[in-house]
Amino acid sequence: MKLEPGMLIKTNYSGPYRIKRVRRGCTCPNYIDSLNMKNPPASPSHIHLEVTRPDGTGDFSVCRFFEESLMSLNKTYCGHKDVLDYDRIFIIDQDRPIQMTLF
Repeated sequence: MKLEPGMLIKTNYSGPYRIKRVRRGCTCPNYIDSLNMKNPPASPSHIHLEVTRPDGTGDFSVCRFFEESLMSLNKTYCGHKDVLDYDRIFIIDQDRPIQMTLF
């Protein structure tokens, strides 16, 4: 499913969030690789999300996910070892109350 501004999402570790902006087609290298290597390899094409709390407050980022599967990119270290990363994005129905925003 294509992510669009205004949609409500959460991840397996945080949220809920409202999408403010979607950046598609990024190939930025893994952050750890960019620290440890002079010319880190590019990552597969992925998205970065600028998000807020559901009420529009706060500015946060949800980065390095495949839009097709809503799964995060695998982590690599120095461009070699590929470690599975099981972070996910979940789309929340917009017509339901959201836990933690009722009070």
